[in-house]
Amino acid sequence: MAGELLPIGMRPKLVASFDPPNAEERFREWEAAHAEALAEIPVEAWRVEYGRTGVGPYVRVRVDESHLPEGLSPHLTPGPPHASTRFRA
Repeated sequence: MAGELLPIGMRPKLVASFDPPNAEERFREWEAAHAEALAEIPVEAWRVEYGRTGVGPYVRVRVDESHLPEGLSPHLTPGPPHASTRFRA
């Protein structure tokens, strides 16, 4: 199958998730509160993902497992489980 056995880098870990409403505002507050810990992570080892649902925009922050700093506390929006595209056996 195409793409098999290709190196895809380190596995990113979801460290913060902000769902609507006010997702970007809450992300900016979290980012400011964790600026010192985030400064220790190489730029290529973390990513901020923006998306939109029918309700509004959301923000996800992922960090490669090998670069997770000690002072980074996770933030996951509470609520019901989100829909997933993963298939379960």
